[in-house]
Amino acid sequence: MRVFVFVNRVCEIGYRQTTALLIAAFYRKGHEVFLANVDGVSIHGKANQQDRPALFIDALRLDLSHQDASSRDVAQFAQSAGASGESQSLRVCDEDLVVIRTNPGRDLERSTLHTTFLETCQVAKASDIRVVNDPNRLSFFASKAAVAVLPAEYRPEMLVTNDMERVEKFIRESNRDCVVKPLLGSRGNDVIRVDANCENIAESLDRFENQSIVVQHFIDSEEPGDKRVVVLNGQILEQDEHVAGIHRVPAEGDFRANLHAGGTARLLKLTPEQRAAALAAASILYDAGVELAGVDLIGNKVIEFNVFSTGGLYDANQFSGIDFADLIIEGI
Repeated sequence: MRVFVFVNRVCEIGYRQTTALLIAAFYRKGHEVFLANVDGVSIHGKANQQDRPALFIDALRLDLSHQDASSRDVAQFAQSAGASGESQSLRVCDEDLVVIRTNPGRDLERSTLHTTFLETCQVAKASDIRVVNDPNRLSFFASKAAVAVLPAEYRPEMLVTNDMERVEKFIRESNRDCVVKPLLGSRGNDVIRVDANCENIAESLDRFENQSIVVQHFIDSEEPGDKRVVVLNGQILEQDEHVAGIHRVPAEGDFRANLHAGGTARLLKLTPEQRAAALAAASILYDAGVELAGVDLIGNKVIEFNVFSTGGLYDANQFSGIDFADLIIEGI
């Protein structure tokens, strides 16, 4: 099978990324793998012709010197070949698989391009080309507002608005710290914690002027940090009592547990309550067409979905000795 993997920029694929692990797993299983930038797709629809529109992808064929590929091999190839731009234009057919591993939240300056890309993938899916995850639902679940679809028992109390006066009122009336963050974004960028007793909350909110934001009650938990749980086909991805994902612990003096914000990864273990919350989220995502995703938990509450380029597998593999990427390929 031919597998087309889309990323923001091929030359930026790193060996610790889950994307590189998945690409290596596809390659090891004998699939023909192609790497493509988010701007490398086009549609050609001829007039007065019954054939479906043709989808073309400008892609690099993954060509390694051996079949036993690792994520390091993939990253080295991507960074070398991706920078040269030597791609080929290929027409996608029904037997192919398109895997979306882009991340609009890390590429906000090209947001229009990412929107166009998803629209093109929607046409591909409507033409019976297999696309993972469903492009029709990715934008919705990528928004941090999407957590509101969960039953109240599985999420923190929250507000989504662009009215800063309403945000300030929500925080003051909560009588507890709140976390404020933009609807789109990643790696903990522009995520702040606001004290309900702060004298000048409005000043803290200046950075969010003229944009919609999410405000959530800060969750006090006996465990520091948050937990990233990888879910697949409506279930928690696990094997031999090892759960795919990581427990992220913040650096001293920071409440954010993102690894790019200085957090560290630990072995992931789930309580029965956390498992129930993750499963509730996995079921909702899968029913909507999102097969592979990450669910972020603090305490027993889901705080975010991660549906584009879910991370966490590199450390999960190291902690467990299990190659979760292989399990994902089998599940897909």
